[in-house]
Amino acid sequence: MSDNRSSTRRQATGRRLPRRDWLKAAAITCFGARAMAAPAVDWRAKAKQNLRMGIYSGVYSKLRLEEAAARIRADGFRSVLTNYTFADVRFDPLAPDWEAAGKIVGCFERHGIEIAAVFGYVNLIDPVPARRKQGDARLETLLTNWKRLGCRNVSTETGTFNPKSAWLDAPENETEEGYLQCRAAIEKWAKVAEKAGAVLSIEAYWRNVIGSIDRADRLLREVDSPALKLVMDPNNYLRKEDLPKMQPMLEEMFRRLGRHIVLAHAKDVKPAAEGTELPASGKGVLDYPLFLRLLAQLDRPLDLILEHLTLDDVPRARDFVIEQFEKI
Repeated sequence: MSDNRSSTRRQATGRRLPRRDWLKAAAITCFGARAMAAPAVDWRAKAKQNLRMGIYSGVYSKLRLEEAAARIRADGFRSVLTNYTFADVRFDPLAPDWEAAGKIVGCFERHGIEIAAVFGYVNLIDPVPARRKQGDARLETLLTNWKRLGCRNVSTETGTFNPKSAWLDAPENETEEGYLQCRAAIEKWAKVAEKAGAVLSIEAYWRNVIGSIDRADRLLREVDSPALKLVMDPNNYLRKEDLPKMQPMLEEMFRRLGRHIVLAHAKDVKPAAEGTELPASGKGVLDYPLFLRLLAQLDRPLDLILEHLTLDDVPRARDFVIEQFEKI
């Protein structure tokens, strides 16, 4: 009889969890149910909330300043990447006229337009000494005087060893020595920016030294400066042979580089005989819904700057980008 009771207790223990384990299992089950029931994030809403539409002010450079600012606002843009150049007033970093700079900054303020980035594009490793000296002087003025220019974020390309054009590649760009020279130049300017309280935001391009996800990732890891950030333009990373694998490349870009992004550019990409062309938004093959969703998933405010377009093409390009938000 005693053996029968022991057997019964052993069978019951096999069927029933101890109270502590039962409570633990119940809590896990309950938490899992809550997680499954959590609503999905509305990335379309996030994109509309966090992405502010802007434009490169050079598109309006043939207009007088007041007319340009009014037109920018009327066209629906709330921010600009600017080179401070208009028909009646112009700021030249190589011959600074601070009164002209003040007029431009003040005019944008009156029209409710924020300067999202300063156009500081120079070839940081220009192989032509005189031209590189000019580029260095230009960047020095912009970074150290950003308070007078209304924006701490100064954007630039990373550079090429091609002596003919800052937008053409060169064999040296692909070498380790070329990378190290470029890194040294960027590190130097990041320190200048850091000391001035500015931000140096670099834009990668496949014809420049920093022209791939790997190179951009490596550079941002190796240059230890909080002042060094990234302009995200996915079109610039895509060589012609990359276009069929665009989706995974976009996802990799944001996974590896997303935390460094301070500004995004909106244009397009399409195959060409010499590699790729970079036309205005809506005239290429960029997966815009994915691009906008990845920007939204950064979950912070960013300016999205339209570029590579003419004044008469602004309404079409703007409307195209707006339509893409509905496809996220």
